[in-house]
Amino acid sequence: MVFSYHLTKYPFRLVYAILSLCGRTKGIYFYCAEQIDLEVFREIQRHLHSVDIVTDKKSMLKYFLDHKIPCKQLPVFPKAVIMCRHACHKFPSQRIIKIGMRHGPYHFKKMTSASNYNLFDIYMFSSQDDLAEAIKTGVKTGISIGYPKLDPALNGEFSQKELSTIKIKAGITADKPILLFSATWPGSGMSGLDLWKHRIGSLKDKYNLMVTLHPWVSDADRELIRKQGIYLVERDVIKHIYISDIVIGDTSSLLAEACALDKPMITWKVPAAKRSQEKIEALIESFSLQVESLDELRIAVKRYLATPNLLSDERHKASRLMFDNLDGSAGKNAANVIIKLLPELKL
Repeated sequence: MVFSYHLTKYPFRLVYAILSLCGRTKGIYFYCAEQIDLEVFREIQRHLHSVDIVTDKKSMLKYFLDHKIPCKQLPVFPKAVIMCRHACHKFPSQRIIKIGMRHGPYHFKKMTSASNYNLFDIYMFSSQDDLAEAIKTGVKTGISIGYPKLDPALNGEFSQKELSTIKIKAGITADKPILLFSATWPGSGMSGLDLWKHRIGSLKDKYNLMVTLHPWVSDADRELIRKQGIYLVERDVIKHIYISDIVIGDTSSLLAEACALDKPMITWKVPAAKRSQEKIEALIESFSLQVESLDELRIAVKRYLATPNLLSDERHKASRLMFDNLDGSAGKNAANVIIKLLPELKL
């Protein structure tokens, strides 16, 4: 548990107890730390009565203000909180109902301590296999519901108009294949960003290029990529995967999303790190062509363009492992789980 929890838990609990006596702890909030949280919860919210948003992140406060989205700032003292983070320490009372879920699918990095999951009344995983791995570590509060963020892509909700708008914004032209580069946070020791960030611009002549980066990637790296004339994806990553011909990544959970959409993938061979897992390394190797340089990447791209169905069977097999029922119902499944604990949210 983070140090701030021990500093704030007793004052928080005292205030919470007083407000409870006054009947002022009835609210239900969604704690939003990053935009990706909003994208995940959006597909659950549509099946529930409106849930208020709360954050303590300056970037998100600015985002909500700019987009005229109502939002409160911590601290709040609610009946319940829903989140896509391990942030129970921000709500340090056992009387608050806590519902958690992943902001990225499956366990591409070693799971955090089971004690962090067990702080939740319920924690939602993306597949039965994901849940089984959690149970092995001692997680007692898990349930499998799928991955709500994928629902719109699976339900055919993306209109040609909105996809065309994205292509125009990204500078996509019809005469070149679309490559989507992604990178996890370099601080994890599992990122391939350094293998391409300086030279990605050399691919512009032959390919349409887009890049999506982990939110914690530095501004300096983002600027380096922008200066090469490359479009940086800021939101709605699923739509950008959807329009891509090939997805290029490292160990990011975005690979799972690309698998679900049966997108050909190229991955960078990166050394093992503290949170690496042999099972995940083998899984990534099974559904992607792995490379160590831009020259190897060029060859891999040509292989896929010549044979788009290459490794498709492996992608489908991996998807069955990482997701429950790719039928577009994950958001509704999650909402039903939430309603069991919070029936007042039922539409």
